[in-house]
Amino acid sequence: MKSVCVIILNYGTPDLTIASAQSVIDEITALGGELVIVDNCSPDDSAKRLRLWVDNQPETYAINLVLSPVNGGYAAGNNLGLNAGDAEFYVLLNSDTVVRSGAISALLSVMRDNPKIGLAGPRMLDENGQPAISRFRHPKPLSEFVEATGADIFYRKFRHAVVPVMDDEADDQIEWLGFPCIMLRGAMIDEIGPLDERYFMYFEDTAYCRKAANAGWQLKYCRDAAVEHFCGKSSQIEDNAAAFRRLPSYYYASRTRYFKSHYGTAGYIRANLLWYLGRLVNFARIFALSPPKKTCAKRALDIWTAQDIPHP
Repeated sequence: MKSVCVIILNYGTPDLTIASAQSVIDEITALGGELVIVDNCSPDDSAKRLRLWVDNQPETYAINLVLSPVNGGYAAGNNLGLNAGDAEFYVLLNSDTVVRSGAISALLSVMRDNPKIGLAGPRMLDENGQPAISRFRHPKPLSEFVEATGADIFYRKFRHAVVPVMDDEADDQIEWLGFPCIMLRGAMIDEIGPLDERYFMYFEDTAYCRKAANAGWQLKYCRDAAVEHFCGKSSQIEDNAAAFRRLPSYYYASRTRYFKSHYGTAGYIRANLLWYLGRLVNFARIFALSPPKKTCAKRALDIWTAQDIPHP
C-alpha cells in the first residue's frame, strides 16, 4: 500500500493535466506515493497525449493512466481513480491546479496527527497567487434567498446562510471544503463509500462532506498547504456564471438532487421560492436608482430541472 495516491481527472484539458501532474509528481514520489490520471473519455486527443507523457517519465515515478470508456461525470471519474489506487490517503486534484511545494506533505501531516480527520483541504490561491475561497457552509434554502438578493444587508443579517467562508472567519465555520484539491482518508472511504455518482458534476463535494460528518469524520483546513486553482478552466461553469450565460442542465440537476436529498421535496420547493423572493428584492433596487444585479440566463426556469436527466 502506498502512502498517498494523487488522482487527476482529465476531460479535454491535457496541457493543464500535465502541468498539474508535473507540479506534484516529485513530491509524491519522495513520499512513496503514486499518481493516477483518469481520462474521462475526452472528445479530443487527450488520451494519446497523456499516454505519451506518461511513457516519457522516469521509471522511478509510479504513474497509472486510466482511460474511461464513458464520461460518467466528476464523481464517476474520480471513483475510477480511487479504484485504481491503493493508498492510505487519496488526493483528488483538478486538472486546472498547480500544487505548491510541500502541500501534499503538509496535508499528510495534518491527517496523521489526528485519525478522526477524514478530509483535509489546502489554502487555495487564484491564478495571481491571491487567496481564493477554500471553505464553505452547506447550501441551505435560505442561502438561495441571500444570494439572489445581491444585497450586503442580507449577507450580514443571514451570515450563517452565506455559503462561502471568508478568510477572516473562524475555522469552526467550515461545513465543507472545496474539491479542486482535497485529501481523503482511505479508512473513511472504506467506511462511507466513494463519491455519489448520481451527481454528474457539482454538489457532490458538499454532499460527500455531509456524509462524512454524519458518520463522525472531521474536516480540516490546512493553511500550510497551498494550491493554485485556475478557476473554471476544467469545466467552464465558473466562466459561464461570471458572464451570466446559461448553465448546463446537469448543474441544475445536481442542485435539485442536493436540495431534495438533504431538505426533502418541500425544502427544495422552499429553496426555489426563496430564490424568487430574493430576485424580487434585487429588482426593488431600481427604486433606489440602482440597477438590479444580473443572474445566469434562464435560471428562473432552470432551477426546476429534474434530478435525473440524460448527461452529455
